[in-house]
Amino acid sequence: VFRVMRPLESISPLLVDPRLPGKAAWQVEAVAKLKDILMATYFAADHVVWANQIGLLPETKAGKSAGERAQKVSLWSWALGSACTVVLEAHGILQAAARQRAGESDGEWLARQERARHEINARSFVLLHGCVQMATAMGLLQVLKVRPRTVGLLGTIASAMNCYLLLPAHPH
Repeated sequence: VFRVMRPLESISPLLVDPRLPGKAAWQVEAVAKLKDILMATYFAADHVVWANQIGLLPETKAGKSAGERAQKVSLWSWALGSACTVVLEAHGILQAAARQRAGESDGEWLARQERARHEINARSFVLLHGCVQMATAMGLLQVLKVRPRTVGLLGTIASAMNCYLLLPAHPH
C-alpha cells in the first residue's frame, strides 16, 4: 500500500494546483513542476521494475522486457529529478544570499545575512544530496564511467544523507 502511494504523494502538488501560481519566477515554478512529474515517473517506473523482478510481468518477444525499459525510465527520471533539485536549491541559495539592498544599512544587511545563513547551510546540504543522487543514477545508467564499487559508495552516501534529512531538527 505504501509503495503504491509514493508516486501519488510526489505528484499531488501538481494535481492540486496544475498551474503556475506566480509566487516565484515562472522558470522556477516550471522546474518545480517538472521535478514533481519526474519524481512521480521515477516512482511509478520503479513499481514496474519491482513487479517485473518478482515475476508479475511476462517477458516480451521484442527482446527487452517491460522491466528493463521501465528501469531506464526510472533511472533517467531519478537523475533528471535530482538535477531539478540541484537547480532549485542553487536558486534558493542565491536568493537567500542576496546583495545589500539600496537604503539598507550595513548592520541591517549583516543581520539579514546571519538569519539567512542557516537556510543557506540547509539548502547547501540538499543541493549536495541532489548531486550525489544524480551521480548515482548516472553511474547506474552508465552515462558516467565509474566502477560499480564507486556507484555503490555513492548510493550508500546518498542513503546516509537521506537518513540525516529525515531526522527532526535540532532544538535550539
